[in-house]
Amino acid sequence: MSSPEAHPVVVGFDGSDRATKAVEFATHIAEHQKEPLVVLHAADRIRFVQDAGVGLWTPKEAHEAALRIAERGAQVARDLAPDLDVSTKSSLSSPAAAMEEISLTARMIVVGNSGRGRVAGILLGSTAYHVASLARCPVTIVPEGDLPVPGPEHKVSVATDGSPSAARAVRRAIDVAQRYDAPLEVITAWERPYQDNRGMPPQGYASMAQAVQVRTAGAETVAEEARAEILAEDPDLTVTTVVVEGRPEQAIARAAADSSALIVGARGRSELTSLLLGSTSRGVLHHAKCPVQIIR
Repeated sequence: MSSPEAHPVVVGFDGSDRATKAVEFATHIAEHQKEPLVVLHAADRIRFVQDAGVGLWTPKEAHEAALRIAERGAQVARDLAPDLDVSTKSSLSSPAAAMEEISLTARMIVVGNSGRGRVAGILLGSTAYHVASLARCPVTIVPEGDLPVPGPEHKVSVATDGSPSAARAVRRAIDVAQRYDAPLEVITAWERPYQDNRGMPPQGYASMAQAVQVRTAGAETVAEEARAEILAEDPDLTVTTVVVEGRPEQAIARAAADSSALIVGARGRSELTSLLLGSTSRGVLHHAKCPVQIIR
């Protein structure tokens, strides 16, 4: 039984294969963090509340049906970790709204990158995007496929651009690497500057070569500063740096394709500070082949 102070790892489950994968991943996280696991199914009935008024369904029946679905996910977790404290929860709200509400008291939210939505071919489901944008706790988006658990043979990656949000992601990555005894990879990306159709270099630079050199050096500096910060925190961690060229969201996703987890800040250096989820973080969620953890 968990203590009253425990903050659960919460995983969304809708019965889909990707949701089952999310439950498996969340189980490993809850075990390592020594926190209880809550499997949540949202019935998405609030928008059909008028049906309840004419007897087509009742809140009690909807909750019971939702709990039966959640219990299927909970059994997956119990089979993997018999000693883990696993419970179920139902909601009549939409999955996105239910996850946003429970994030106020959760240690982490875990969701599959798509579920049983109407547009099955999209790379990132609307629920995953909504939760990543609005949850008040760290969010991990889990893709399909065979996913290794972080450990000595499976690195953890963190993307940084030197921003305050990225700095929080680096601190989180240190904690994850320590918990799992995993090597830590620092990824920075730089994008080749635009050259106009007259062949002129970007404003402020004598040549395109100089602009490329400055941007590359800047990315390398950010990576090395993050590496130095990590080793100052824990000299025993194995830390490497990778500097990649390309559109940041695509380059970062490619660099972390063989990672067990990629940790990114919710926002970068964009001037559009009112956005809830930065364009790079949003793009990484679309392109990543490994679980992505969003840190606010």
